[in-house]
Parts: sequence; structure tokens; C-alpha cells
Amino acid sequence: MQASVTKSHKMNNQGVSVIVCTYNGAERLTETIGHLAKQMVPNQISWEVILADNASTDNSIEIAKAEWEKHKQFPFLTVTEHRPGKLFALQQAISDANYEYIIICDDDNWLANDYVAKVYQTLSLNTEIAALGGFGLPAIMPGTSLPDWFTQYQYAYAVGPQAKSAGFLNPRKYLWGAGMATRRSVYLKMYEKNPSFLIDDAYLNILSSEDTEYCLRLSLKGYKLYYDDSLIYHHFLSAERLETTYQKKLLQGFINSDEILRKYHTALRVKYKTKNKPYMLFYLLISSLLMLIFASNKSKRSIAKDTIFYLLPLKDKKIDTRVKAIKEFSSL
Repeated sequence: MQASVTKSHKMNNQGVSVIVCTYNGAERLTETIGHLAKQMVPNQISWEVILADNASTDNSIEIAKAEWEKHKQFPFLTVTEHRPGKLFALQQAISDANYEYIIICDDDNWLANDYVAKVYQTLSLNTEIAALGGFGLPAIMPGTSLPDWFTQYQYAYAVGPQAKSAGFLNPRKYLWGAGMATRRSVYLKMYEKNPSFLIDDAYLNILSSEDTEYCLRLSLKGYKLYYDDSLIYHHFLSAERLETTYQKKLLQGFINSDEILRKYHTALRVKYKTKNKPYMLFYLLISSLLMLIFASNKSKRSIAKDTIFYLLPLKDKKIDTRVKAIKEFSSL
């Protein structure tokens, strides 16, 4: 059954909250706030900007406020989250947001002038859409150029198309956090009973994959994701972020989170492969048992074990607690 979009206690506050998450983003915030001041938003649409400061030590809030004072085109609020990790700052800001429609804008994202208006219109007219993503363009300093390897890894920088064409995404796909729009009530519902499974002190940087986890949770609940290639933003890339050292660190963060995200993907595979196809349950069970016995790859054996657990009413004490939680989450 397709999940319905529920509304929170702020459901009557039809409007848009743009959340700018930052950590020591003083050098980037002036340009980002300046672009937000250029938004062409019809008077009947209420909107605000919330700066979610993640324990910055470079006066990010003061810099952002100073830039806002030059324009004052929108209500401007700030929240401070002292726990390191974008996820914590983002969730605090979403909890404090005054409006139902949320746009996640990183401190180096420059939204096109019609971004807020388009998000409002799209989410208002299409109640099936739980999350909405746009097209990212790279922005670099004058005199610099993109490295030869950039096109191959541009997805890691939230740059380029997110699908072959605009439309609803396959349930096993996801949207980038940069520029993502969603519904506040739906977001809160996704974490109401189960905090993020990416919170791991050993690999704190896996919190950078919070956008992927959110999309996978939406899909497990039957919500729909939509890609709009006319929704444009620029992602400013400093010279430092175009160095191979930063690129490798960025990719390593995705690798670290893959162990957990793979468990979501396995649950989705089971859900959609067996939907209205009882015979697929038997096929997946047999193939997973064979993989568990004969696969030499540790990752494949883990997928097989998780698949069997998702398929059967097992109570294996050795199963990862996150796998148990994902199974419970998808069945609620």
C-alpha cells in the first residue's frame, strides 16, 4: 500500500523553511545567504531561513547575521547544536522549523532564484511526493578548473543529474541531501521511534550519508521520491575540495557507511522482490542459503544472512541489532 503523507501539528503552516547547515562555514555563508536573498517568492508564500550551526568556532552565526542584515528579505533564525555531525544540527532545525516544507541547503549550496517557489508549488500540487531533489551544477573560484577525474566522481559532490530524466525514482534509489526538499511531518515520522543507525562513534563521518538513510527509510515505508531537473542549484567547490586528498576522504565516508546502508538495501530488495510474488520468497530464500554456504566474500555472506532474517520470523540473537530494528521499522 502506498504510504499517505501525514501532517504534523504545524500542518496549517503552509510555507517553506530553508535549513542551512554549517560547520565553520564563515567563508561560505556570505555568498549562500546572498543567493537566498535573491529568491523570487510570491507574497502569498510564507518562508524562513534557519541557520543550523554545528558547533562552529569561526563566528559563522555572526557572519551569516551580518549578511542577512544587508537584505532582510526573509525571517532568519538560528539554532546551535554542539554535538558534531550534520545530522544532529539538521534534526534540531527541522524540529524547530515553522513550516511544513523543508529545503536542505548546505552552506555551499547556491539555490536558483526560483527554488523556494518551485518547491512550494511542487509539494503543494503533488501530495505523493515525500522528497524532492534537483540538478546540481559545480561552481568554482575564478582561475581554477575542475580536475580530470571530477566527472567520474561528481555524484559524490552532489553535482549532475540524479536520474536519466525527471520523474519518480525507483524505490531502491535515493536523492542527495544538497537541495533536497521534503515534508517536515514525514521527516519527523521517519525518526520518531528509531534514531539514525548511522550514529557510530567509531566512524563519525558516516553521518554524511544521512540523506541516503532518510531516502531508504522513505522507500521502506512506501513513500515516493521525485527528481526535478528544472530545480537548479550550484554547489560551490573550493580548491581544497577538488584535491585528491579531500576526494578520497569523501569517498571513504561513503565506504564506512555502506555496511549499514547495505542492510537497508537488502530490506528493500526483499520487500519489492516479493511484493505480490509469493514464489519470489522461496527463490530468495534458497539463493540466500546457497550464498551463505558457498560465498567466499564476507559482504555477500552478510547480505545472505540479513536476507534470510528479513524473510523468516527468526529471533536470532547473533543478528545485528540494526538489522532487527530495520526489519521492525519496515513492518510497522
